[in-house]
This record gives sequence, structure tokens and C-alpha cells, in this order.
Amino acid sequence: MPEAPPNPTSLVNELARERNREAADRTLLAWIRTSLAMISLGFAIERMGQFAMAMDGRLAPFVPWKSRAFGAALITLGIAATLAGMWEHRSVLASIKNIDYRYNDRPVIARWMGLSLILVGLAALAIVLVM
Repeated sequence: MPEAPPNPTSLVNELARERNREAADRTLLAWIRTSLAMISLGFAIERMGQFAMAMDGRLAPFVPWKSRAFGAALITLGIAATLAGMWEHRSVLASIKNIDYRYNDRPVIARWMGLSLILVGLAALAIVLVM
């Protein structure tokens, strides 16, 4: 009768690891899509400000720094979201490689990104209403 290897690998465990790795990849892609949307929106807002400036005073109440500031804020937030997603993906893959893999709570990056986006939105609303 053949002997079992000293550390038998369970097919169920290996498939679970693969599912977790694929889930981490999908999560990273979701972060990238979200970041791309924020960066694109920030770029579009800034370009619309440039277009308004090119209209030679036909938009009298327009203040150019507003579109530039909020475009830059969204672009910065998009870059930060990409970096945070990449960091999370790397840490998840490192923990999956561990032979004694157990689920660990991770930082709530999405909550911090959402809070940051709310702050940018509130700042935009304040400037639009006050200035």
C-alpha cells in the first residue's frame, strides 16, 4: 500500500486558494475601474474649465481655479485608489501563499476612499454655493 506524503495537499484547499486569488484579482480590477472613472471625471472637469476660459468672458461668473482644483482632487483620489488597491492585492496574495492560510480582517480601504470622495464632494458643494 502506498504511503501518503508527509504534508498531503488537499485538492479542496488548493481550489479554495485559487478562488481567493481570483477574487483578489477581480477586486483589483474593480479598484482600477473605479480609479479610471475618478481620473477621467477629474480630467473632464478640468478640460471643461479650460473650455469655459476659452469662451472669452461669455461665462462671466466662471472661476477657473474651481474646475482645476476639483479636477486635480479627483485625479489624485483616483491615483490613491489605484495604489491602495494594488497594496491590498499584494497583501492578499502574500497571505494566500502562506501554507497556514487563514482569513484575516483587512483594512477597509473602500470606506476610506468613500469618505475621501464625500469630503471632495462637500468641498465642491461649499465652494459652488458660497463663492
